[in-house]
Amino acid sequence: MEFWQIVTAVATLVSTIAYIVTVMYIRAELKSLEKDRYLNVTGELFSIWQSGEFMESQLWLLHRLQETTWQAFIAAHRADTGEIAFHRVGSFYDRVGTLVKMGLVNEQEILSTLGGHAIAVWQKIEPLVREARAIENSVMFDHFEQLMPACYECYVPMLGRDTQVKPFSLEQPSDRIKLEKVRARFEKGEPMTFLDVRHREQVEKDPRTLPNALFIPIEELRQRYTEIPQLHEVIAYCA
Repeated sequence: MEFWQIVTAVATLVSTIAYIVTVMYIRAELKSLEKDRYLNVTGELFSIWQSGEFMESQLWLLHRLQETTWQAFIAAHRADTGEIAFHRVGSFYDRVGTLVKMGLVNEQEILSTLGGHAIAVWQKIEPLVREARAIENSVMFDHFEQLMPACYECYVPMLGRDTQVKPFSLEQPSDRIKLEKVRARFEKGEPMTFLDVRHREQVEKDPRTLPNALFIPIEELRQRYTEIPQLHEVIAYCA
């Protein structure tokens, strides 16, 4: 009798150990699958975000979109590059919002890279989206909008909600900086970057330029904007 009790106890112990090992194995496999899925999802997102087509559409919205109402936007850009850019970029960030809501991507990791641009795009297209919801699609980019608090938390937590963010903006200031003011600041040693945006033909005729100036022809700015330093003021000149 004792023999069978020992056998039963041993069998129970072996079964318990096997169960624990199986559970640990399954958990490890599930964790590995979850990691692979996360890497695949985020890898695909970054691949799209970094593609030339997407970046061109995003820059169009940030720097060329002039309309502030959906009706005016449709009248000007229905079925052309503008409408393509609007839906391509808006749908991408809406998809990111969906994935964050489903817990398939970590917002703290992905939005530290995408957040600034997402905020700038939303601030640019929000009036159009709100009007379009009343006319064409009542849930247009709703997950994109729901993503905004997390974007601000990642990108501008110290500046607060509704801060106007325009990364890599190429917009001209309302008042041009006078040459005398620039020379005085330069002589004081203030940090600044001179950006020579003359056409190549102009530079070939007159190669003279300002000290340590960065030369990027105006027609190449969209492709080479990442070369422009963001740490201090950039002063562009074309003559």
